[in-house]
Amino acid sequence: MNEMYTEAGVKKQKSAKDALLKAAIFVADAALLFAGLLGLSVLLFLGIAAVVATVYFLPYLNVDYEYIFCDGQFDFDKIMGGNKRKTQLKLDLDSCEVLCPANSHQLDGYTYQRLQVKDFSSGNPEAKTYALVGKELKNNTMVKVIFEPNEKMLAFAKQKAPRKVFLD
Repeated sequence: MNEMYTEAGVKKQKSAKDALLKAAIFVADAALLFAGLLGLSVLLFLGIAAVVATVYFLPYLNVDYEYIFCDGQFDFDKIMGGNKRKTQLKLDLDSCEVLCPANSHQLDGYTYQRLQVKDFSSGNPEAKTYALVGKELKNNTMVKVIFEPNEKMLAFAKQKAPRKVFLD
């Protein structure tokens, strides 16, 4: 049996929003600890708890995305902190309408449609991103997925559904 399987992954770049969130967390922790040291024992306890929570949850802001293509099905996983994996989306290529570069004219027909957009790209403006429009397997809604597949994944998708995949 000829099984088509490949996977690719990207690391999400840090955005200004991520930096602001980290700075706000550190400022809140410092303020609680400082207020606790001034004599408010409840705030000291909250400050220590906030520092412990920060140490535990801060690695979860580091996000990687992994794409798996297996026999016509795309799985999009989110890996947080390098150890917690969660499947975000599953799409079957048979229920998809188009796979093309994100800036392609093939997407012009979907401009005014109500599509839920899911971005699983690295956020790098120089990266070659692709868009996949199709029906989500779980709740049967139309989605537009932005991601960065590798050449092998594109070749397998083109082999599986040649009229739906455009590599222009």
